[in-house]
Amino acid sequence: MLFRHVTGLALTALLVLGLAACAPKAPAPLPEATLGLPVLQPTAHGDFGHYTLALTWQPGFCASGPGCLADQPQAPLIGLHGLWASRPQKLIDQGVTPPQWWAAGCDIYPGQDKGAPIVLTEGTRQALGDAVAHLRDDLATHEYRKHVQCFGMPAETFFRTALAMRATVAASPMGAYLRAHAGQEVGHDALLAVFRGTFGTDVDRALQLRCETDHGRSMLTQFWFTIRTGAVASFPRPESFMRSPEPQDNCPANFTIPIWPAVAR
Repeated sequence: MLFRHVTGLALTALLVLGLAACAPKAPAPLPEATLGLPVLQPTAHGDFGHYTLALTWQPGFCASGPGCLADQPQAPLIGLHGLWASRPQKLIDQGVTPPQWWAAGCDIYPGQDKGAPIVLTEGTRQALGDAVAHLRDDLATHEYRKHVQCFGMPAETFFRTALAMRATVAASPMGAYLRAHAGQEVGHDALLAVFRGTFGTDVDRALQLRCETDHGRSMLTQFWFTIRTGAVASFPRPESFMRSPEPQDNCPANFTIPIWPAVAR
């Protein structure tokens, strides 16, 4: 299965039908969205094993928790939550557990300047405004201060990389499958099969799905990819994926890919 941009409804339908049934195949060249990605270089605490690329299905994400602000864009449907580093080895040696790291992030290190400005170009700010859910507390700022600041990576480089990774997934046959099934119930195994066919990998737990319950139905809110620390620049080639050390997939055998609620006129 060639990895390429979807250009029409007929092609989308063919891709979706083929991917749901096919086994993983050798990868084709990367789409332009990821060509030339820089290698993220932490200047501190860089001895961690993987990143989690956390993407959101915006209608589900905004329907969970406190919800999104009234100015939330309804496109794109696939949004960016974050690109999270796992526990640095020194913290593992000190007995810090994964839940402790998830809760604290960079705050686990003393002396973090929470008031330091995040230096971004206007283009990157606009791209984040389009792709990151609009919450009461700015999500991009939260992500930088909790998951990036202590590693010393420039905000501009980090967010441009994360945005490009999001764009790659959104433009892939997996992204087309999600959009084609918006408003429908899908099978957990079917979506994982589409992931394997799209990216040519059969690594267990390289993708984990996250669901929330809304009025008794399970709905997709997020999907998390586990990426090797040194493989960001090669994402989404098969060798960039790895098995997540922690099982965090909570979606049932069948769940809904939600759509935006209808607005009364």
